[in-house]
Amino acid sequence: MTIQEIIKKSLQEIKERGLQLTPEVYGEIFCRHAKRANVILEECQKMEKFLKRLSPELQKVVKDRHVNTVDQLVQYLGSEVMRSDPTKNSEIIQAYVLLVKRLLQALAMLHNKEAARMAEADKEKIAPYLKKEEIDAIRDHWAKFVMEYDDSFLRKLSPYCDSQSDDFREIVEEVVECMKGPAGGGGGDFGVVAQLLTASLVPSIAPGMNDEIATISSQIRANPELLTSQAMVEDIRHMIKKRIELDKKAVSSRMTELDSIIEHINQALIRVIDCGESNYDAITKIQGELGDVNLETDSFEVIHKKLLAIASSLEDETKLLSQEMKQSKEEIAELRQKVRILEEALRKERKRSGTDTLTKLPNRRAIDDFIRKQEAQYKRYGDDYSVVLFDIDHFKSVNDTYGHDAGDVILSSFGKMLRRYSREVDFVGRWGGEEFLVVLPKTDLKGATRFAEKLREVVAKSKFMYKGTRIPITVSGGVADRRTSASMDGMLKRADENLYRAKANGRNRIEA
Repeated sequence: MTIQEIIKKSLQEIKERGLQLTPEVYGEIFCRHAKRANVILEECQKMEKFLKRLSPELQKVVKDRHVNTVDQLVQYLGSEVMRSDPTKNSEIIQAYVLLVKRLLQALAMLHNKEAARMAEADKEKIAPYLKKEEIDAIRDHWAKFVMEYDDSFLRKLSPYCDSQSDDFREIVEEVVECMKGPAGGGGGDFGVVAQLLTASLVPSIAPGMNDEIATISSQIRANPELLTSQAMVEDIRHMIKKRIELDKKAVSSRMTELDSIIEHINQALIRVIDCGESNYDAITKIQGELGDVNLETDSFEVIHKKLLAIASSLEDETKLLSQEMKQSKEEIAELRQKVRILEEALRKERKRSGTDTLTKLPNRRAIDDFIRKQEAQYKRYGDDYSVVLFDIDHFKSVNDTYGHDAGDVILSSFGKMLRRYSREVDFVGRWGGEEFLVVLPKTDLKGATRFAEKLREVVAKSKFMYKGTRIPITVSGGVADRRTSASMDGMLKRADENLYRAKANGRNRIEA
C-alpha cells in the first residue's frame, strides 16, 4: 500500500466517523493505517519510544485504555496525576491551614479595627481545598493592608507624653503615668471639659430646664475641679436623665400629630402607584414635594404644614385616578392571562431543550444522547466508559429545615462542583431531582471509583452556605462500567443498584 493510499483511507475513515479534521485526529488514524500496511514512518514511532520508557505495568494499563497517540498518552497520564491519592500532602496542608487560622485569630486581638475585621472574615475562608486564585486574593488583601498601614496617629500623644516604645501596652502605661504627674495637669484640663459639658446640656427641643442648667453651668465654669466631686457627678447625671426624658416627651407629642398625616399620605401613594405608568407625572410631582421636606433644618411646624399640603394634593389626585383604575382592571386581567400562556409555553420549551433550568447542566434527555454516542464508540472501537450516579443525602430534610430556596442553592452548588472536578471530556448532567450522573469516557471501573471517592470527600469537607448558615451536605454514589456490563441499560441499572446499596449501608459512601 502506498502513502497516497494510506492518506486516502485515513481521510475516508474520518469522514465516515464524523470526526473533526484536526492534526491530532488525522495523525492517530494515519499512523494506525500505516502500521497495518507495514509501512514504517518515523513520525509514527514516537508513541513506541515513549512507551519503552514506562514500566511494564504502566505499559499494560496504557494498552488496555486504548491509548494510541502521544496526545492521548499525555492526557491519560495527566488525568491519572489529577486523580492520584491526595492524602500524602494532606497532613502538612492541614497544619499550614491551622497555623494561618491561629495567626488570624491573634491579629483579631491586637486592637486594630480594620485588621480585626479582615482577620475574622478571612479566618472563615481558609480551607485546605482553596484554589490558587482564592489564596492569592487573600494574600494580596493583606499585602495591601501592610503597605497602606499608617501608625502616625501615635504622634498625637506627644503633647501629653513622649513615648519611644513600639509596644501598645507600654505606650498606654507611659501616657497614664504622664497624665498622673505635673505635666498632665493632675488629671487633665477640666476647663475644656467643663465648656463641652455645659454646652451639651442645653435643651434641643424641650423647654423648662434653662434655670437649672444656668445654675450648674456657672458653678462648673467658676470651679472646673468640681467635676471630680461625686456629688457634682450625681447632679449632672440626674440633669442629663431629666433632659432626655423631657426631649422624649416633646418628640412623642409632636410625632403623634404627624403619624396620622403620614399614614394618610402612605395610603394615597399606594393608590397612585397602583394606577401604573400613566400617572407618572402625578407621582413625579408628589416626589418633588416630599423632597422639599428637610428633616434636618425644618421645624416640626414647617414639616406639619408641608405634609398637610402633600396630603391634600394626593387626595385630589386619587379621586381623579379612581375612574381610570376601574377601567384598567379588565385590561390587567387580559395581560395576566397572556403572561400565564407565555410562561407555560416557556416551561414546555425549556423541557424540550437539553439544559436543566436550575443547575444549567445538561438534562436527562441530553445525557441519554451522550451515552448513546459513547455506546456507539464502544461497539465499534471497543472504547470502554463508566458512569457515576450521585445522590445528595437527606435532601428532603434540607428542604424541610431550611426551605426550598436553600435546596435550590445546594443543587446549583453541587452541579458547579461536579463540573469543576471533572475532566473536559467528562459529561456532567442532572439525572432528576437530587440525582446527578457523570459519564467518564475511556475510564474503567477502578478509575471511575477513584473519581467518585474524591468528589465524595470534597463535598463532605465543603461549606454550603445559605443566608449565613452553614448546611452540612454529604453525597452517596453508585459506579458501573460498560465493559463488565451486558448492555448500556444494564450498566445504568447496575449504577442505580449500587447507589441504593450505598444509601442502605449508611450514606456518604461510594459502591461499585
